Amino acid sequence: MIEYRKLTTKELETFIDMRINQLREEGATKDIDLKPALYAYYVKHMSEGTFVSWLAIDKQKIIGTSGISFVEKVAVQYKLPLQIWG
Repeated sequence: MIEYRKLTTKELETFIDMRINQLREEGATKDIDLKPALYAYYVKHMSEGTFVSWLAIDKQKIIGTSGISFVEKVAVQYKLPLQIWG
């Protein structure tokens, strides 16, 4: 039976390895060590609540992941042809 649970630092090493495999499949070269930067990113943003991931686990093995990053952007006033903003 598949279990779904929120990513914690306990699974982070495996999660990062999976992410690196994905990035390599998408063209990231092996001459760059991605692990330190990814680890720092996930630890920081998970602790701040700005990154959340859910794992699908079957027989103690992660078989799927999700992830969402929350970013706050400052609204900028643009002059559009319809003058939507005052």
